[in-house]
Amino acid sequence: MKKSLFLGSSNTFGVGLHTFRDFYMSKHNATTLQWPYIQNNDDWKFIEKNRWTRIVSNYLNTNEINISEAGGSPAESLYKLQNTDLTNIDYIFFEFSGIYNYFDRYFHNQDYPKTPHEIELFLTNGKNDKIELKERILKWLVEYNPHEFIDEILILLKEKIEELSDKKIIILFWHQQNVNFAHPKYNWMTKYMVKFPTNRDKFNFIVHNWIEENKWTVSDEHPFSEYFKNDIHTGLFGNKMVAEKIISYINEKNTTNSW
Repeated sequence: MKKSLFLGSSNTFGVGLHTFRDFYMSKHNATTLQWPYIQNNDDWKFIEKNRWTRIVSNYLNTNEINISEAGGSPAESLYKLQNTDLTNIDYIFFEFSGIYNYFDRYFHNQDYPKTPHEIELFLTNGKNDKIELKERILKWLVEYNPHEFIDEILILLKEKIEELSDKKIIILFWHQQNVNFAHPKYNWMTKYMVKFPTNRDKFNFIVHNWIEENKWTVSDEHPFSEYFKNDIHTGLFGNKMVAEKIISYINEKNTTNSW
């Protein structure tokens, strides 16, 4: 059976979806939700069943491979793409949570801190352990040039996508960071990107802008969201709408043979 590969972070994983389980649809149980979320087995099952990646996979009659541990870093997702067996992979979905992120091309070990908060805790934990790694991170923080780094990543990503000419590639840009998609550095990506038209911009590529305008975030949709956090991840209905938009895009590409 063919497979669909989804690379990304919390938006690809489906963070916040478990809050829509019947169990949390009461004020009392909703107050037990805390950030960062800790999901039990029933929560995981609900997320996997209702996230946009599963809906799209089911429509395409493919097995879903959801690799969503990148924390929003295109560098980390690229690394995972380069190190994933693509046998029988028909579709590849690549999420950008943003262009710039607090990641280094070498931090691929699951034991390493990844998010800014994890890095801060690691550097200030007072433990005399992993001195070499701490020195490496401090050196990286001083020398890191996000513009130079993302330029390198985009070149490598473009080369990788062109190499995978037998695959159907979809890029989803989830959050805006003042990216000018008319610029040659970014314009090549629009060939693979789904439009999410808003009232302000009918050529909008930013998924969250569309979600926010339509009030389809977790906080917008959940009746008791004020008790656990201001969650801007896509809600239950929002995931369905994202899936519908992507399916429409795929159908048009297949019909016009414009991959």
